[in-house]
Amino acid sequence: MQSPRVRFAVVVASAAVIGASGFVSASQAQEDVDLVHIGAVQGSIADGDTDFSSPLAGQTVYVQGVVTQETLDPSGNRGFFLQERAGDTDGDPLSSDGIFVFNNQFTTVRTLNGSPAQEELGANWTVNVGDEIVVRATVGDYFGNVQFSGGSTFVYDVLATGLDPLAEVAAAEVDPPDDATASKEYFRRHLGMQMTVPADSVVTAGRDVFSSGGEVWAMRGDADAALQEGYAGRSFRDAHPLDTAPGAFDDGNGYLFVIGDLGIRATEDRLDSIIAPAKTFDVISEAGTGGVYLSFAKYAVEVSEDLVLEGGLDPSENQPVQPAGKKEVAIGSYNIENLYDTRDNPNSGCDFEGNPGCVDAEDPEGNVNPPFDYVPGSYEEYEARMQREAAQIVDDLHSPAILMTQEGEAQDVCEVNPAWSKHADLGEDRLVCDLVNTGDANERSDGAPDSLQELALIIAEHGGPTYEAAGDLDAADTRGIMTGFLYQPKLAELSSVKHRDPIFGADPDVDYPTEADEINADVQNPKALNAALPQTVIDQCTSSGVYACNGFDVFSRPAQVAKFDLKDKHGKKKDEIYLINNHFSSTPNARVLHRTEQATYLAAISAAILDRDWKAKVLAGGDLNVFPRPDDPFAEGQPIAGDWVGPSDQLAALYEDSGLSSLYDLMVEDHPEAAYSYTFSGQAQTIDQLWASPRLLKVVESATSAHINSDYPADAYGFGEEPAYGSYGVSDHDPEVVTFRLN
Repeated sequence: MQSPRVRFAVVVASAAVIGASGFVSASQAQEDVDLVHIGAVQGSIADGDTDFSSPLAGQTVYVQGVVTQETLDPSGNRGFFLQERAGDTDGDPLSSDGIFVFNNQFTTVRTLNGSPAQEELGANWTVNVGDEIVVRATVGDYFGNVQFSGGSTFVYDVLATGLDPLAEVAAAEVDPPDDATASKEYFRRHLGMQMTVPADSVVTAGRDVFSSGGEVWAMRGDADAALQEGYAGRSFRDAHPLDTAPGAFDDGNGYLFVIGDLGIRATEDRLDSIIAPAKTFDVISEAGTGGVYLSFAKYAVEVSEDLVLEGGLDPSENQPVQPAGKKEVAIGSYNIENLYDTRDNPNSGCDFEGNPGCVDAEDPEGNVNPPFDYVPGSYEEYEARMQREAAQIVDDLHSPAILMTQEGEAQDVCEVNPAWSKHADLGEDRLVCDLVNTGDANERSDGAPDSLQELALIIAEHGGPTYEAAGDLDAADTRGIMTGFLYQPKLAELSSVKHRDPIFGADPDVDYPTEADEINADVQNPKALNAALPQTVIDQCTSSGVYACNGFDVFSRPAQVAKFDLKDKHGKKKDEIYLINNHFSSTPNARVLHRTEQATYLAAISAAILDRDWKAKVLAGGDLNVFPRPDDPFAEGQPIAGDWVGPSDQLAALYEDSGLSSLYDLMVEDHPEAAYSYTFSGQAQTIDQLWASPRLLKVVESATSAHINSDYPADAYGFGEEPAYGSYGVSDHDPEVVTFRLN
């Protein structure tokens, strides 16, 4: 290790000479330099503070610190963390002693004209971990991350080289408080500083993958949640009975923290490096250290070395789905997460790069400008994804008689190749398509959405049963995703419907106080239903926040109803069931007013069925994008907007006016540790739901979420990585299955 230069001792000694703007360094060559503590740049964060901006924002300052770590993101942008020596800080525990320097794609920083650094190094200093430097920089802010930018940062002096940063600077062990607000203050007080993730920390959510890299949520091994037994040893949203703070609302489980991979990528000097694939319950067996960075409103410890993991409990074994027994039938709901094919749909202007885009005056938020992100990189990638979903449907869901799907592609320009068989190995030629003609002129349109139809074929190739695909393309939003149905013809068939049918006929009996959409007059099964939003809602619609609206209809993705005749193993009709398939607007604490209307309209559809036949078996569900009671994005009395306060109770109409009961209540009573369908911010939660009518509820044998996706790491194809857990993690939602007795 190279020793610090002689003048470094002078600088340290001079640190005791404090002036109004900081301590005055004696190392200057040509003029006095007023050094400011990094803590003064970051600002002191008192308990209860909500303004985390720098008190010196926009000012040009001189600071001194050790380069503790470099960062690299997938786009090639670089940066480094700068932190004061442990003995040379401002001594304020409420302020951070480190700061991030964003350096674009450069590996050097310019030296200041006339500075000691320029005299010794020339025009540029090469970023080097272990150097102690003095920089002149302008205090900036990037979405809350107080930082310096390489464009306005100059190296004034290099005081030492070859230092071991972790021997010189403080690197506290991550130990955030339980309360979310206090936790945010805690991490803000360490922004830009090195922190250590202790060994024995437990993963609470599998790795998410973003364009900026990957992240893993974790908690300390001695956290109360980690000490719960078995599958209860994880983090649940506060309303869940297994949350560790009973009776509290939205303490946010502040003990959770994020581990990122900007440091890993810099250490390995590879753009396609990504953090190790982790699943919920894995244990981090070796401590790791990195700088605290704020991005996407999350504070992440950007460790320098990859995670070393020991496998914990297998989430898929947490109350797994059981096969339907004799005289039973199983129906599932499965968000297949943007299952788009690689064919350019002639009916869509926003399907592929080079398309002009889609604009809808009735759904401006859904406007799509190409290139469109959901098209797979290749047919092989698309096929591999379908194979994984098919494996889940057959092996983990045990081939339900019917599947309600969400987020399939709204495209019907293909039909099954007559040469197809489950052993033919046709690949992309499973379907034959007309990619030229549009609308009714298309020669291959057959009434079955293409991605679902192809998935059905791959299910059979996997050794599963024969499924058929069905769906009304009017259930799609502007970007082209829709709900749909897969069903086994030997166990279920679409019921015939008549012109005067109260749901599927030309004039549905759905009691909603606005004009029905034109699609409601279509006589068909399945059938999409929609209506205009009430004018009182439209008058409040905004582009974001709780009043945000996805256009001016109740649904941007219309609810879709199907009626099936259910059969026994001999093909004899034994029962019938109505299915109402939904995909509500996203973000539980936004679009609140709009989603409340969607629940109201869904309740009206169900009520219309049950008013005509109170004995009808109705199953409604899908991705409702909000939590069941008693969970809510807003606490009682918490301001939502103006004098509107929580709880928002967005599904109130389903509880009170639909005639349906939430099967989540059965799940949380029977197996609370498995009562969730999604993970977000490291917490298990429920946004995918099933609701049953009284006659159906009487014959329900089980209702289960299959934990085969949300607890596993997302695909990282963009980083050159194959799935780490086989078929698991192919979607971000866990499928749900209800099993009930046939008449």
